[in-house]
Parts: sequence; C-alpha cells; structure tokens
Amino acid sequence: MGCPEPDSLRAMQTVHDLRAYADEKLFAGEYPHALHAYALLVQLQPNALDARLRLADTLLSMGEVQAAGLIYMKLAQHAANAGYPLRALVCLLILRQLEPELGKHVEELAKLYGKGSERLGKSVRMSLASTNIQLPGDLKLDTPPPLEELLPAAAKIAADLSKIAAYPQRVPPVALFSELPPETFAKVLGAVKLLRKRPGEAVLTQGDAGTAFYVVARGRVRVERTPDEGGDPVVLAKLHGGAIFGEMALVSAEPRSATVIAEDDCDLLEFDKAALAAAASEVATVATALDKFTRERLLTNLLATAPLFKPLDRTQRLDLARRFKALDVTPGTPIIRDGDPGKGLYVVLSGGVEVWKTDEGEKVMLANLGPGQVFGEIALLHEEAATANVSATKQSTVLFLARELFQKLVDAIEEIREYVENLGDERLMDTRLSMENTDAEVLSDDDLLFI
Repeated sequence: MGCPEPDSLRAMQTVHDLRAYADEKLFAGEYPHALHAYALLVQLQPNALDARLRLADTLLSMGEVQAAGLIYMKLAQHAANAGYPLRALVCLLILRQLEPELGKHVEELAKLYGKGSERLGKSVRMSLASTNIQLPGDLKLDTPPPLEELLPAAAKIAADLSKIAAYPQRVPPVALFSELPPETFAKVLGAVKLLRKRPGEAVLTQGDAGTAFYVVARGRVRVERTPDEGGDPVVLAKLHGGAIFGEMALVSAEPRSATVIAEDDCDLLEFDKAALAAAASEVATVATALDKFTRERLLTNLLATAPLFKPLDRTQRLDLARRFKALDVTPGTPIIRDGDPGKGLYVVLSGGVEVWKTDEGEKVMLANLGPGQVFGEIALLHEEAATANVSATKQSTVLFLARELFQKLVDAIEEIREYVENLGDERLMDTRLSMENTDAEVLSDDDLLFI
C-alpha cells in the first residue's frame, strides 16, 4: 500500500500508513503534525524503536535540544540492551554532534558488544513492532494539540520505557566488529560518521575510489551495476539493517564496482579509512578483521555462484570451503610454472591472474582469469606437467584444493567432473588457436596448455 494522502484518515488503515504519514510531514517541515503522529505510534507500539528515534529527530528540528537529547540517550541504552547495537550507535552519534564529551557511552557499547563480552552469544533479540497492525478507528490526526501541550507530552511518551518487556540475557554479535577487543572497538566507533539518506539518494557511485566502507544501521539500500557495454543498471542486491557494503573496493584498492542507492529512509555508518587510521593505533587489528570478513563473504558468494560448485548443496559447499587453502599473492607472483607437476585445483577468490607461455623468447598471452574462475584442472585430469605459466596480475587471493581432495571431488560428483572436462576441452582449443595466431610452428597435442 502506498503512502496515504496527507490528513486523510480514510487512507490510513495500518501502522505502516501512519508511519508513512509521519515521515512525510517530517520531511516537509510540518513538525507539529509529524510530532503528533510519532507520539501516537509510540503509544500504539512501545517497541517501535524507529518511531521513538524519529520523534527525537522532530524535537531536535524544532529546537527542543534538551528534550531530544534525553530521548536519544535513553533510546541508545534501550536499543543496546535489546540487541540492536547499530540503532544505539545512531543515537550516540547524534548525541556526539550535540555534545562531543560522550566517550563514556561509546565505551559502554564497545564493552557490551566487543570481543570477550560475557553477554555475547546466540540470542533472540527483542522483537520490533509489526507495521501491518490495523489502526484504531477513532484516531484523530487532523489538528495536532497546541504546542504548549504537544511538546512536553510527546517528549514524555518517547522517553518512557516502562512498558518495555525484560531484556534478553544475551545479545547477538555484530558482524566484523565483535571480532575487535573493546578498546579497539571503542576507538573505531570514535571515528565513525553517521549518514542519513532519504529514498533515492546515492550512497556511493560505481567507478569512484573506495575510501570507506558502510554499515546499514536502519533502513534498506539497493546495489546496482551498470554493464561495461552500457544499458540499464542491473540490481545486484537489496541490503537491510546490519549489512556491510563497500569493503571490497577498500580492501582491494579498486574503483567501486557498483552504485548503492537508499531505497527508503536510511541511517548508515561510514567507516572512513583515513579516519580509522588516525583514530586507532590498532588499525592493523581492524584491517585483519575486515580482511577476514571480506574473505569469508567472497568465499560464500563464490560457492553460491561459481559453476564449479553448482551441483553441491549448501552443506557440501560449506564442507568443501573448509578444505580449500587461501593463498595471498602480490602482482607478478608465479602460481604455476611451465613444467610443474599438477599439484591441485586453483580458484580465483579476488583479484586476477594471467595464463601465458614463452615461444621463441616471446611471451604469448593465453588467458586472463578473474574471481570465480578455476585453473590447474587440465594437468590434474590428464596427469601431465603444466606447459604454461600462471601469475597474478594484481593483489589477489587464490584458493587451492590439493590433488587428492580434487580427485575425490570429481570421482564422487559426476556433474563436477563433466564441468571440469568440458572446461578443459575449451581451454585446449583456445590455447591451440592462440599459439597458431603467433605464426609459430603448429604445436602437437603434447605441447598444449596442461595447467
């Protein structure tokens, strides 16, 4: 159901409609109407964290700084203990803009969610209110109460947490950040910036340099990519609260590979590389945690999308992932040398590699391989030594599966054997054509690309 018409009670049937109305009024600068609607939302649903947050935002826009600050503080404590640390951090960042001397509260959040916290663990978070609940029929919104009544009443409603149920004993870890010790966590939080985006606004743009990564604290964003050959953007994903994005370009030092746009009203946490380096002497710890997170996500995406692993179910993919060994290679590093025996199967996780031969002292390029592509399979299938070189073209991570494990894999799953054999046949043909195009002597089958 779309947004209701302003002041049209007949168009409002659910809490979602009332929330859309309140947001519309806030964005239009009609603060008394917005404040009245948010106060009604909190009364109807005490667990509505976003309604309390927006009520405080409205008070702040009206110049009621003290009243808004009290709500932000109480809401930060409530959200943290209820299992919503990112919403808590949004409140703390707004408070920091109002009063910079709030390091104590950031430290408390870091202790609660940092590595080693006794409260971290598997947990069912306190549920948030559903937006599909029907509104009562006697709701009155046409004319807000006078400001002298509305302001103190709304502030009191938003600050009152007495109707909240008991907090869970444990809180869920935060992806990436709960890997950090509390001291490092606190310094990282000290460097974070809050971005508040409205629907349709871009967060980052394809092709830009990657200087920061982001966490969706509240709301939803759309990830889309424009094909290199042009045309309409392709939607790659829609990310919700807790999702991390933008870290690939930051880690790889490559340009942004996609554009990210706010789908609705969003609060985003921006972790700028330079700010992190300046704020945290333990930035290496952050980099290690980020690299681990990025690698795990790359591997998960690879196992889910690469044709080689398509025949496997989820359990088999996870089991296989544990058997691969990750190799980090710098540009120019040789991975396979001409004449080496086939040691195992390789998969490009990130970065890229080139396959080449030397013919009469000249380097002949045979292929460039990127993330998700495999190599080394032909030498394994044919039990031959490699007759080509493979080296990294950029900073890369390559996964390696030993010969014995590869053999068990192709013996056990016929679809994978067929895929590898077909891929090998295609590459043998490509190699033959590449070498013939050098105007060199035609090679025998024994000289073809066994890598």
